[in-house]
Amino acid sequence: MKSGTRRGMNLDVALVWIHVTANVFWIGSIVAVGMLVCAESVDAKTRGSLAADLYRKLAAPAFAVSFLAGAARLFSDPAYYFKQTHFMHLKLLFVLIVIALHHVIGARAKKLASGQATDAGPTKMLLGVLAVSAAIATFAVVFKLPA
Repeated sequence: MKSGTRRGMNLDVALVWIHVTANVFWIGSIVAVGMLVCAESVDAKTRGSLAADLYRKLAAPAFAVSFLAGAARLFSDPAYYFKQTHFMHLKLLFVLIVIALHHVIGARAKKLASGQATDAGPTKMLLGVLAVSAAIATFAVVFKLPA
């Protein structure tokens, strides 16, 4: 983090805390959406409706908060993230994959809810890719790889 005034450091810490907390809710809820889409104990329209509600009420808002807090932190010190260290390049690559899958899984939930789809399609495989991508993004930040 940038050295500077105590107030500036508190804002940096707050943005990181908001970003990480929102990530926990976002990734947890989008995985739950995917699990609901893939569940076989209830008919497709019912599980789609439950998944679409969870997507709209928790996954999408948590994604928005995570994105905004992360972008604010990133652009408050871009030289640190893009010039002095290089771990953000790897993280952002995998975050883009997670964002794309977030939207694909949410779209599948909406299709099930509306009756336009009757099965989970490739959602199980996409959940695996999402989980691995989220883990790699986290690993890159925690260990600052590649440094």
